[in-house]
Amino acid sequence: MKTEKFKNIFEGLKIAYGQYQKGDVAANGDKQKGKAFIVRKNVSDDLWEKHLQGEGPALGIIPIREDNTCRWGCIDIDSYNLDHGSLIQSIRHLNFPLIVCRSKSGGAHVFLFTKEFIAASLMQSTLKKIAKVLGYEGSEIFPKQTEILVERGDTGNFLNLPYYNETKGLRYAINDNGDAASLEEFYKLYDLYSCSEDSLKQIKIEEKKIEEAFPAGPPCLNKLASTGFGEGSRNNALFNIAVYYKQAHPDSWEDKIVEANIKYMEPKLSNGEVQQLIKSVNRKGYDKYRCKDAPINAVCQSGLCRTKRFGVGFGEEEMPMLGNLTKYKSSPPQWFLDVDGTRIELKTEQLYSSPLFALACLDQANLIVPVPKAKDWKQFFLKPMMNNLQEVEPLESLNPTNQLTGLLQDWTTNRQSARTMDDVFNKLPFTDENKEFTYFRMDDFYAFLKKNNWEMDKIKTGNLLKRLDDTFVSEERVRIKKQQPRLIKIKTMKQSEASVSKVEYHKEVY
Repeated sequence: MKTEKFKNIFEGLKIAYGQYQKGDVAANGDKQKGKAFIVRKNVSDDLWEKHLQGEGPALGIIPIREDNTCRWGCIDIDSYNLDHGSLIQSIRHLNFPLIVCRSKSGGAHVFLFTKEFIAASLMQSTLKKIAKVLGYEGSEIFPKQTEILVERGDTGNFLNLPYYNETKGLRYAINDNGDAASLEEFYKLYDLYSCSEDSLKQIKIEEKKIEEAFPAGPPCLNKLASTGFGEGSRNNALFNIAVYYKQAHPDSWEDKIVEANIKYMEPKLSNGEVQQLIKSVNRKGYDKYRCKDAPINAVCQSGLCRTKRFGVGFGEEEMPMLGNLTKYKSSPPQWFLDVDGTRIELKTEQLYSSPLFALACLDQANLIVPVPKAKDWKQFFLKPMMNNLQEVEPLESLNPTNQLTGLLQDWTTNRQSARTMDDVFNKLPFTDENKEFTYFRMDDFYAFLKKNNWEMDKIKTGNLLKRLDDTFVSEERVRIKKQQPRLIKIKTMKQSEASVSKVEYHKEVY
């Protein structure tokens, strides 16, 4: 009963699920970054039970289904110093039907649940508006897609579910008193706050126009300008402000830094410190935002920042919002990315090259996007996307090894066979009398592969063939009619038998 209700609440895509593999410890003692990946299998009841019991990897569910509907969504607030109690007070003050759960990193997963399945586009747009009102514009929103390209093998992105090992796993809901809620208490919160589609549409979301201290600048600076920069990191804070002013006001940026020191720093830096900072920002190559240092790192919103004219790594034009990158580990790999809410498919070369990426956006999403310099594209866009990469294992039937094995079986058993070894010159495989070994020329087999839409080149195909340990024996020269061709020698494969249904068909009498 307990598991069944949890399963119904977080129902999503059934043909795949997500997991997170922890990073290993490197030789120097540092912990390596873990890897998120998607498993192409049905979400079994056993996975739900093990999740709640804390056994094995935590379960990640993709909220959007094949028909592009969902019944839950989430605002992922990735902030290490988050005051969950204050967040819940703001949510209740605004009458939003949301449930706050503690995330693995100590941030918050803010859930919105509906009693029935609704369009993923409605869920996503509602949560984006709510996030902006709550002051977390730019946070990741689930479902990340409003449409998934199922026919191309797409699955969308997953979110790790709460209650891994129930409350012992530290991913639990927080009640209105700021206390951890048990799983049963979470169910009561769900019954209280889950809403119908009609009531969802009636939620009042009054967006207040906020006047930014640093127009078109990094969101972190604007947020800190309203909350305070903190005494221990004033120098670094003013440095980042200087970088902004140098871009936004190149003719008067030095004067504006002096004004910003008086206006925002408490206590303010000395005149000597400000002048030294100006010299530093004036040095070529040093006028870059320091996003990884305090106080910026605690409120960094890199995705949103890259859409700002004076944000990280950009200049004249604004880049659209780029979502999480998904890689399908086929051969060649297949990539999917959300660009301003539109799902696009990319080849590796389109992802690596900013001009080719821009063309892909134009072709598939009707978006004209700027083309950053190659160095900026890799540093400010590609690297952050790769850091949050989700990988998907391909279908077993599409695995190159399995494909090659199937075609090899077809080539050697299901076609006309050679009567003698001489017939290998007639482009036929030959099997010995004992049906122990089969011989053929690589060129003949490769020609057969190409007729069956095999895309791998001959050298890679040969290397893959050699790795078929249960089948490949050797490559050797065999004397035939005064010639010594090189032949591939494999263990004879069994002929596949067609299975015939035993069901008797009812014949209609007309």
